[in-house]
Amino acid sequence: MNKNTGSITRAFAGLLVFSTLGFSSLAFADLNESLAENTKPPLQIVNQTGLKVVVQINYADTIPNGISKQVLATKNLHDQYTALGMKPGKDYEIVMVFRGDGAQFLLTDAAYEQKVKQPHSKGNPNVAIIEALHKDGVKMYECAVAMRLKGYTPRDILPFSRIVTSGIGAMVDFEKSGYISITP
Repeated sequence: MNKNTGSITRAFAGLLVFSTLGFSSLAFADLNESLAENTKPPLQIVNQTGLKVVVQINYADTIPNGISKQVLATKNLHDQYTALGMKPGKDYEIVMVFRGDGAQFLLTDAAYEQKVKQPHSKGNPNVAIIEALHKDGVKMYECAVAMRLKGYTPRDILPFSRIVTSGIGAMVDFEKSGYISITP
């Protein structure tokens, strides 16, 4: 017991000596360096080729005009890549997997009005963004499990959407195929 107490006392004394000599801890050094980070220019997207991204759209959270926050985040990523001069299909690929509560965003206007029980404008407010993304090569996948649970039929979803047996299974398959998975 005396031997352990002596070791602890020596360790504490050593730390005390280091602190009086002006040695700062790494935690404080990192904190001081990070304070200046906000004055640097924004970091840019460095990797601009060979990108494969799968975006999970799985919740119904929207901005006030009814557009899905996750759909909007995907559009923003696509727009950032485009602004850098990156070419879809050549420099990057984006696929979107709609599952769970996010499955509603692939509905046609008529199906959205009939099946989505929340205040919204006429039709599906996400269609314009989703169609523009599709036009630029973004692929859309709808989860069959979510469709069954929510009462959606293949005719309820946008015609360029592909139905997958399981949205979660599709996410795993895309990840195993080299896609980076994000859920904004």
